[in-house]
Amino acid sequence: MKRIAALSICALLASAPAFAQHPAEPGLALLPPEATVRQVLAAMPQLREVALQGELAQATKAGLEAGRHEWTVRAGMSTRNELAGPTWREQELALERPVRWFGKAAQDAAIGATGVAVAQAAHEDAWHEAGRALMTDWFAAVRENVAVARLEQQHALAGQLVRIAVQRVKAGDGAALEQLQAETEQSRVAAQLQQARQRGALAQQLLHSTYPGLPAAPVADLPVPPEPQGTADSWVASIVGHNHELELAESEAQLAAQQARRTSAERMPDPTVTVRASRERGGQERVLGVMLSVPLPGAGRGADTRAATARAGQARERLDMARIRVDAAARRVVLDSGHSRQIWQTMDSIAQQSERQAALMMKAYAAGEISLSEALLARRQALDAALAAQTAQLDALQAYARLKLDAHMLWAFEE
Repeated sequence: MKRIAALSICALLASAPAFAQHPAEPGLALLPPEATVRQVLAAMPQLREVALQGELAQATKAGLEAGRHEWTVRAGMSTRNELAGPTWREQELALERPVRWFGKAAQDAAIGATGVAVAQAAHEDAWHEAGRALMTDWFAAVRENVAVARLEQQHALAGQLVRIAVQRVKAGDGAALEQLQAETEQSRVAAQLQQARQRGALAQQLLHSTYPGLPAAPVADLPVPPEPQGTADSWVASIVGHNHELELAESEAQLAAQQARRTSAERMPDPTVTVRASRERGGQERVLGVMLSVPLPGAGRGADTRAATARAGQARERLDMARIRVDAAARRVVLDSGHSRQIWQTMDSIAQQSERQAALMMKAYAAGEISLSEALLARRQALDAALAAQTAQLDALQAYARLKLDAHMLWAFEE
Protein backbone atom coordinates (compact mmCIF):
# COMPACT_ATOMS: atom_id res chain seq x y z
CA MET A 1 0.00 0.00 0.00
CA LYS A 2 2.85 2.35 0.84
CA ARG A 3 4.41 1.62 -2.54
CA ILE A 4 1.15 2.43 -4.34
CA ALA A 5 0.88 5.75 -2.48
CA ALA A 6 4.48 6.62 -3.31
CA LEU A 7 3.95 5.81 -6.99
CA SER A 8 0.79 7.95 -7.02
CA ILE A 9 2.66 10.95 -5.64
CA CYS A 10 5.53 10.52 -8.11
CA ALA A 11 3.08 10.30 -11.01
CA LEU A 12 1.28 13.43 -9.85
CA LEU A 13 4.50 15.40 -9.49
CA ALA A 14 5.63 14.30 -12.93
CA SER A 15 2.34 15.33 -14.52
CA ALA A 16 2.15 18.73 -12.79
CA PRO A 17 2.29 21.52 -15.39
CA ALA A 18 5.61 23.36 -15.53
CA PHE A 19 6.07 26.99 -16.44
CA ALA A 20 8.03 26.58 -19.66
CA GLN A 21 9.91 29.45 -21.22
CA HIS A 22 8.34 31.33 -24.08
CA PRO A 23 10.25 31.16 -27.38
CA ALA A 24 9.30 34.72 -28.36
CA GLU A 25 11.43 37.83 -27.81
CA PRO A 26 12.60 37.76 -24.21
CA GLY A 27 10.73 40.00 -21.85
CA LEU A 28 8.10 41.14 -24.32
CA ALA A 29 6.25 37.91 -25.10
CA LEU A 30 3.57 38.58 -22.48
CA LEU A 31 2.67 42.03 -23.84
CA PRO A 32 -0.33 42.62 -26.10
CA PRO A 33 0.27 43.25 -29.84
CA GLU A 34 1.78 46.67 -30.47
CA ALA A 35 -0.76 47.56 -33.16
CA THR A 36 -3.58 46.88 -30.71
CA VAL A 37 -1.89 48.93 -28.01
CA ARG A 38 -1.56 51.89 -30.36
CA GLN A 39 -5.22 51.72 -31.32
CA VAL A 40 -6.28 51.51 -27.69
CA LEU A 41 -4.08 54.41 -26.59
CA ALA A 42 -5.16 56.62 -29.48
CA ALA A 43 -8.82 56.06 -28.54
CA MET A 44 -8.39 57.03 -24.88
CA PRO A 45 -10.27 60.25 -23.95
CA GLN A 46 -7.31 61.79 -22.13
CA LEU A 47 -5.12 61.40 -25.20
CA ARG A 48 -7.79 62.74 -27.54
CA GLU A 49 -8.12 65.75 -25.23
CA VAL A 50 -4.37 66.37 -25.30
CA ALA A 51 -4.36 66.00 -29.09
CA LEU A 52 -6.88 68.85 -29.28
CA GLN A 53 -4.34 71.04 -27.50
CA GLY A 54 -2.31 70.87 -30.69
CA GLU A 55 -5.20 72.32 -32.68
CA LEU A 56 -5.61 75.00 -30.02
CA ALA A 57 -1.91 75.84 -30.23
CA GLN A 58 -2.08 76.11 -34.02
CA ALA A 59 -5.04 78.49 -33.78
CA THR A 60 -3.23 80.54 -31.14
CA LYS A 61 -0.15 80.69 -33.35
CA ALA A 62 -2.21 81.98 -36.28
CA GLY A 63 -3.75 84.62 -34.03
CA LEU A 64 -0.36 85.78 -32.77
CA GLU A 65 1.00 86.04 -36.29
CA ALA A 66 -2.00 88.08 -37.38
CA GLY A 67 -1.84 90.30 -34.32
CA ARG A 68 -4.59 91.70 -32.14
CA HIS A 69 -4.61 95.18 -33.67
CA GLU A 70 -7.44 95.94 -36.08
CA TRP A 71 -8.34 98.75 -38.43
CA THR A 72 -10.74 101.38 -37.13
CA VAL A 73 -12.85 103.55 -39.42
CA ARG A 74 -14.09 106.89 -38.15
CA ALA A 75 -16.65 108.96 -40.08
CA GLY A 76 -18.34 112.15 -39.05
CA MET A 77 -20.53 114.94 -40.37
CA SER A 78 -20.96 118.39 -38.93
CA THR A 79 -22.55 121.74 -39.74
CA ARG A 80 -20.62 125.01 -39.64
CA ASN A 81 -22.66 128.17 -39.03
CA GLU A 82 -21.10 131.61 -39.49
CA LEU A 83 -22.64 134.70 -37.96
CA ALA A 84 -24.42 136.66 -40.65
CA GLY A 85 -23.04 134.14 -43.10
CA PRO A 86 -23.81 130.90 -44.82
CA THR A 87 -24.16 127.44 -43.28
CA TRP A 88 -21.72 124.75 -44.40
CA ARG A 89 -21.93 120.99 -44.26
CA GLU A 90 -18.59 119.33 -43.52
CA GLN A 91 -17.56 115.68 -43.66
CA GLU A 92 -14.62 113.82 -42.09
CA LEU A 93 -13.27 110.30 -42.63
CA ALA A 94 -10.37 108.67 -40.78
CA LEU A 95 -8.73 105.24 -40.95
CA GLU A 96 -6.44 104.20 -38.10
CA ARG A 97 -4.63 101.15 -36.81
CA PRO A 98 -2.10 100.44 -34.05
CA VAL A 99 1.19 99.07 -35.35
CA ARG A 100 3.53 96.56 -33.69
CA TRP A 101 7.04 97.85 -33.81
CA PHE A 102 10.52 97.07 -32.43
CA GLY A 103 10.24 93.44 -33.58
CA LYS A 104 7.08 92.65 -31.68
CA ALA A 105 5.49 90.87 -34.65
CA ALA A 106 8.48 88.54 -34.98
CA GLN A 107 8.41 87.86 -31.24
CA ASP A 108 4.71 86.98 -31.39
CA ALA A 109 5.37 84.57 -34.26
CA ALA A 110 8.15 82.89 -32.26
CA ILE A 111 5.86 82.57 -29.22
CA GLY A 112 3.22 80.92 -31.38
CA ALA A 113 5.71 78.41 -32.78
CA THR A 114 6.97 77.55 -29.31
CA GLY A 115 3.39 77.13 -28.12
CA VAL A 116 2.91 74.50 -30.82
CA ALA A 117 6.08 72.75 -29.62
CA VAL A 118 4.74 72.78 -26.04
CA ALA A 119 1.48 71.19 -27.17
CA GLN A 120 3.36 68.54 -29.14
CA ALA A 121 5.59 67.71 -26.18
CA ALA A 122 2.54 67.51 -23.91
CA HIS A 123 0.88 65.08 -26.32
CA GLU A 124 3.97 62.89 -26.46
CA ASP A 125 4.35 62.95 -22.68
CA ALA A 126 0.69 62.03 -22.17
CA TRP A 127 1.08 59.14 -24.63
CA HIS A 128 4.09 57.83 -22.75
CA GLU A 129 2.37 58.10 -19.36
CA ALA A 130 -0.70 56.30 -20.73
CA GLY A 131 1.58 53.54 -22.01
CA ARG A 132 3.14 53.21 -18.58
CA ALA A 133 -0.28 52.94 -16.94
CA LEU A 134 -1.42 50.34 -19.48
CA MET A 135 1.70 48.28 -18.89
CA THR A 136 1.22 48.40 -15.12
CA ASP A 137 -2.42 47.31 -15.33
CA TRP A 138 -1.56 44.62 -17.87
CA PHE A 139 1.10 43.03 -15.70
CA ALA A 140 -1.23 43.23 -12.70
CA ALA A 141 -3.72 41.08 -14.60
CA VAL A 142 -0.99 38.68 -15.73
CA ARG A 143 0.16 38.32 -12.11
CA GLU A 144 -3.28 37.22 -11.02
CA ASN A 145 -3.56 34.79 -13.93
CA VAL A 146 -0.29 33.04 -13.19
CA ALA A 147 -1.15 32.97 -9.48
CA VAL A 148 -4.42 31.23 -10.33
CA ALA A 149 -2.56 28.69 -12.49
CA ARG A 150 -0.07 27.97 -9.72
CA LEU A 151 -2.80 27.59 -7.09
CA GLU A 152 -4.78 25.29 -9.38
CA GLN A 153 -1.69 23.10 -9.59
CA GLN A 154 -1.33 23.14 -5.81
CA HIS A 155 -5.03 22.39 -5.37
CA ALA A 156 -4.64 19.32 -7.55
CA LEU A 157 -1.69 18.21 -5.41
CA ALA A 158 -3.74 18.76 -2.25
CA GLY A 159 -6.59 16.71 -3.69
CA GLN A 160 -4.24 13.86 -4.49
CA LEU A 161 -2.85 14.10 -0.97
CA VAL A 162 -6.37 13.71 0.42
CA ARG A 163 -6.89 10.58 -1.65
CA ILE A 164 -3.61 9.13 -0.42
CA ALA A 165 -4.53 9.91 3.19
CA VAL A 166 -7.91 8.22 2.72
CA GLN A 167 -6.19 5.13 1.30
CA ARG A 168 -3.75 5.07 4.24
CA VAL A 169 -6.58 5.31 6.75
CA LYS A 170 -8.51 2.50 5.06
CA ALA A 171 -5.39 0.35 4.98
CA GLY A 172 -4.73 1.03 8.65
CA ASP A 173 -1.42 2.77 7.91
CA GLY A 174 -2.58 6.22 9.01
CA ALA A 175 -4.78 7.89 11.59
CA ALA A 176 -8.08 9.60 10.82
CA LEU A 177 -6.43 12.84 11.93
CA GLU A 178 -4.19 12.67 8.88
CA GLN A 179 -7.20 12.58 6.58
CA LEU A 180 -8.69 15.57 8.40
CA GLN A 181 -5.41 17.47 8.08
CA ALA A 182 -5.21 16.70 4.36
CA GLU A 183 -8.79 17.81 3.80
CA THR A 184 -8.14 21.02 5.76
CA GLU A 185 -5.09 21.74 3.61
CA GLN A 186 -7.14 21.18 0.47
CA SER A 187 -9.78 23.61 1.74
CA ARG A 188 -7.11 26.18 2.57
CA VAL A 189 -5.66 26.03 -0.93
CA ALA A 190 -9.17 26.15 -2.40
CA ALA A 191 -9.87 29.36 -0.46
CA GLN A 192 -6.64 30.88 -1.76
CA LEU A 193 -7.63 29.84 -5.26
CA GLN A 194 -11.04 31.50 -4.92
CA GLN A 195 -9.42 34.73 -3.75
CA ALA A 196 -6.93 34.64 -6.61
CA ARG A 197 -9.71 34.09 -9.14
CA GLN A 198 -11.62 37.05 -7.70
CA ARG A 199 -8.56 39.28 -7.96
CA GLY A 200 -8.01 38.05 -11.50
CA ALA A 201 -11.58 38.85 -12.50
CA LEU A 202 -11.26 42.36 -11.05
CA ALA A 203 -7.97 42.91 -12.88
CA GLN A 204 -9.50 41.75 -16.16
CA GLN A 205 -12.50 44.01 -15.60
CA LEU A 206 -10.17 46.95 -15.05
CA LEU A 207 -8.44 46.23 -18.35
CA HIS A 208 -11.77 45.88 -20.16
CA SER A 209 -13.25 49.11 -18.80
CA THR A 210 -10.11 51.26 -18.95
CA TYR A 211 -8.72 50.00 -22.25
CA PRO A 212 -11.60 48.95 -24.53
CA GLY A 213 -10.35 46.75 -27.35
CA LEU A 214 -7.40 45.36 -25.41
CA PRO A 215 -7.38 41.54 -25.34
CA ALA A 216 -7.57 39.66 -22.08
CA ALA A 217 -4.31 39.13 -20.25
CA PRO A 218 -2.90 35.72 -21.15
CA VAL A 219 -2.49 32.67 -18.96
CA ALA A 220 0.88 31.75 -20.43
CA ASP A 221 4.22 30.31 -19.43
CA LEU A 222 6.56 33.00 -18.19
CA PRO A 223 9.69 33.64 -20.29
CA VAL A 224 13.11 34.00 -18.76
CA PRO A 225 13.69 37.69 -17.94
CA PRO A 226 16.45 38.85 -20.31
CA GLU A 227 19.49 40.77 -19.23
CA PRO A 228 19.56 44.27 -20.80
CA GLN A 229 22.30 44.64 -23.39
CA GLY A 230 24.62 47.61 -23.02
CA THR A 231 25.97 49.60 -20.12
CA ALA A 232 23.85 51.29 -17.49
CA ASP A 233 25.10 54.71 -18.60
CA SER A 234 24.07 54.07 -22.19
CA TRP A 235 20.56 53.11 -21.07
CA VAL A 236 20.32 56.19 -18.87
CA ALA A 237 21.47 58.40 -21.74
CA SER A 238 18.89 56.82 -24.05
CA ILE A 239 16.06 57.32 -21.57
CA VAL A 240 16.99 60.91 -20.72
CA GLY A 241 17.59 61.77 -24.37
CA HIS A 242 14.08 60.67 -25.34
CA ASN A 243 12.22 61.84 -22.24
CA HIS A 244 9.07 63.78 -23.12
CA GLU A 245 8.67 65.22 -19.64
CA LEU A 246 12.04 66.90 -20.01
CA GLU A 247 11.20 68.07 -23.53
CA LEU A 248 7.98 69.57 -22.21
CA ALA A 249 9.78 71.38 -19.41
CA GLU A 250 12.36 72.73 -21.86
CA SER A 251 9.66 73.98 -24.24
CA GLU A 252 7.73 75.59 -21.38
CA ALA A 253 10.89 77.33 -20.13
CA GLN A 254 11.60 78.60 -23.64
CA LEU A 255 8.02 79.82 -23.97
CA ALA A 256 8.14 81.62 -20.63
CA ALA A 257 11.41 83.33 -21.60
CA GLN A 258 9.94 84.48 -24.92
CA GLN A 259 6.82 85.77 -23.20
CA ALA A 260 8.97 87.68 -20.71
CA ARG A 261 10.88 89.38 -23.55
CA ARG A 262 7.62 90.16 -25.30
CA THR A 263 6.15 91.70 -22.14
CA SER A 264 9.32 93.73 -21.68
CA ALA A 265 8.91 95.05 -25.23
CA GLU A 266 5.49 96.39 -24.21
CA ARG A 267 7.22 99.02 -22.09
CA MET A 268 7.38 100.87 -25.38
CA PRO A 269 3.68 101.14 -26.36
CA ASP A 270 2.51 100.52 -29.90
CA PRO A 271 1.80 103.72 -31.86
CA THR A 272 -1.46 104.31 -33.69
CA VAL A 273 -1.23 105.56 -37.27
CA THR A 274 -4.20 107.55 -38.55
CA VAL A 275 -4.95 108.65 -42.09
CA ARG A 276 -7.50 111.47 -42.05
CA ALA A 277 -9.44 113.17 -44.82
CA SER A 278 -12.03 115.91 -44.43
CA ARG A 279 -14.19 118.18 -46.57
CA GLU A 280 -14.81 121.59 -45.04
CA ARG A 281 -16.79 124.74 -45.91
CA GLY A 282 -18.99 122.85 -48.27
CA GLY A 283 -16.06 121.46 -50.22
CA GLN A 284 -14.14 124.71 -50.57
CA GLU A 285 -11.43 123.21 -48.34
CA ARG A 286 -10.19 119.65 -48.55
CA VAL A 287 -7.83 118.34 -45.87
CA LEU A 288 -5.71 115.16 -46.04
CA GLY A 289 -3.35 114.29 -43.21
CA VAL A 290 -1.54 111.60 -41.26
CA MET A 291 -1.35 111.43 -37.48
CA LEU A 292 0.77 109.36 -35.12
CA SER A 293 -0.31 108.85 -31.53
CA VAL A 294 1.71 107.04 -28.87
CA PRO A 295 0.43 106.20 -25.36
CA LEU A 296 2.64 107.33 -22.52
CA PRO A 297 3.73 104.21 -20.60
CA GLY A 298 2.83 103.93 -16.94
CA ALA A 299 4.10 101.98 -13.96
CA GLY A 300 1.81 99.05 -14.77
CA ARG A 301 3.91 98.04 -17.76
CA GLY A 302 7.00 97.75 -15.60
CA ALA A 303 5.10 95.61 -13.10
CA ASP A 304 3.93 93.33 -15.90
CA THR A 305 7.53 92.95 -17.05
CA ARG A 306 8.72 92.00 -13.57
CA ALA A 307 5.92 89.46 -13.22
CA ALA A 308 6.73 87.88 -16.59
CA THR A 309 10.41 87.73 -15.68
CA ALA A 310 9.53 85.98 -12.42
CA ARG A 311 7.39 83.44 -14.29
CA ALA A 312 10.29 82.77 -16.65
CA GLY A 313 12.53 82.20 -13.65
CA GLN A 314 10.03 79.74 -12.21
CA ALA A 315 9.98 77.86 -15.51
CA ARG A 316 13.78 77.61 -15.47
CA GLU A 317 13.69 76.22 -11.94
CA ARG A 318 11.03 73.69 -12.96
CA LEU A 319 13.29 72.67 -15.83
CA ASP A 320 16.20 72.11 -13.45
CA MET A 321 13.96 70.06 -11.17
CA ALA A 322 12.74 68.04 -14.14
CA ARG A 323 16.32 67.29 -15.19
CA ILE A 324 17.15 65.99 -11.71
CA ARG A 325 13.92 64.01 -11.48
CA VAL A 326 14.23 62.47 -14.95
CA ASP A 327 17.87 61.50 -14.44
CA ALA A 328 17.08 59.89 -11.08
CA ALA A 329 14.07 58.06 -12.52
CA ALA A 330 16.11 56.80 -15.47
CA ARG A 331 18.83 55.44 -13.22
CA ARG A 332 16.20 53.83 -11.01
CA VAL A 333 14.59 52.10 -14.00
CA VAL A 334 17.95 50.81 -15.25
CA LEU A 335 19.00 49.56 -11.83
CA ASP A 336 15.59 48.03 -11.21
CA SER A 337 15.80 46.02 -14.41
CA GLY A 338 19.17 44.52 -13.51
CA HIS A 339 18.46 43.96 -9.83
CA SER A 340 15.01 42.49 -10.46
CA ARG A 341 16.55 39.84 -12.67
CA GLN A 342 19.12 38.97 -9.99
CA ILE A 343 16.39 38.75 -7.36
CA TRP A 344 14.36 36.45 -9.60
CA GLN A 345 17.34 34.16 -10.11
CA THR A 346 17.76 33.85 -6.34
CA MET A 347 14.05 33.33 -5.69
CA ASP A 348 13.79 30.79 -8.51
CA SER A 349 16.65 28.79 -7.06
CA ILE A 350 14.93 28.81 -3.66
CA ALA A 351 11.64 27.73 -5.24
CA GLN A 352 13.28 24.81 -7.03
CA GLN A 353 14.98 23.69 -3.84
CA SER A 354 11.71 23.97 -1.90
CA GLU A 355 9.87 21.98 -4.55
CA ARG A 356 12.45 19.20 -4.45
CA GLN A 357 12.28 19.17 -0.67
CA ALA A 358 8.48 19.03 -0.72
CA ALA A 359 8.55 16.17 -3.21
CA LEU A 360 10.94 14.20 -1.01
CA MET A 361 8.85 14.92 2.07
CA MET A 362 5.70 13.67 0.34
CA LYS A 363 7.50 10.49 -0.70
CA ALA A 364 8.67 10.06 2.87
CA TYR A 365 5.11 10.50 4.10
CA ALA A 366 3.83 7.94 1.62
CA ALA A 367 6.47 5.56 2.93
CA GLY A 368 5.39 6.24 6.51
CA GLU A 369 8.71 7.82 7.44
CA ILE A 370 7.33 11.22 8.49
CA SER A 371 4.04 12.63 9.66
CA LEU A 372 1.53 14.37 7.43
CA SER A 373 2.09 17.64 9.31
CA GLU A 374 5.72 17.68 8.22
CA ALA A 375 4.75 16.92 4.62
CA LEU A 376 2.11 19.65 4.63
CA LEU A 377 4.55 22.18 6.07
CA ALA A 378 7.02 21.41 3.30
CA ARG A 379 4.25 21.71 0.70
CA ARG A 380 3.18 25.13 2.08
CA GLN A 381 6.75 26.35 2.05
CA ALA A 382 7.15 25.15 -1.52
CA LEU A 383 3.95 26.96 -2.53
CA ASP A 384 5.06 30.18 -0.87
CA ALA A 385 8.47 29.93 -2.53
CA ALA A 386 6.89 29.23 -5.92
CA LEU A 387 4.55 32.21 -5.65
CA ALA A 388 7.42 34.44 -4.51
CA ALA A 389 9.54 33.26 -7.45
CA GLN A 390 6.69 33.95 -9.87
CA THR A 391 6.25 37.42 -8.41
CA ALA A 392 9.97 38.10 -8.76
CA GLN A 393 9.93 36.77 -12.32
CA LEU A 394 7.05 39.05 -13.27
CA ASP A 395 8.77 41.95 -11.53
CA ALA A 396 11.84 41.33 -13.67
CA LEU A 397 9.80 41.02 -16.87
CA GLN A 398 7.89 44.20 -16.09
CA ALA A 399 11.11 46.05 -15.23
CA TYR A 400 12.62 45.00 -18.57
CA ALA A 401 9.51 46.07 -20.49
CA ARG A 402 9.47 49.38 -18.60
CA LEU A 403 13.12 49.88 -19.53
CA LYS A 404 12.33 49.36 -23.22
CA LEU A 405 9.30 51.63 -22.94
CA ASP A 406 11.18 54.50 -21.31
CA ALA A 407 13.99 54.16 -23.86
CA HIS A 408 11.35 54.51 -26.61
CA MET A 409 12.06 51.07 -27.99
CA LEU A 410 8.48 50.03 -27.32
CA TRP A 411 5.15 51.75 -28.06
CA ALA A 412 6.93 55.00 -28.98
CA PHE A 413 4.81 57.98 -30.01
CA GLU A 414 4.32 58.38 -33.74
CA GLU A 415 3.05 61.41 -35.64
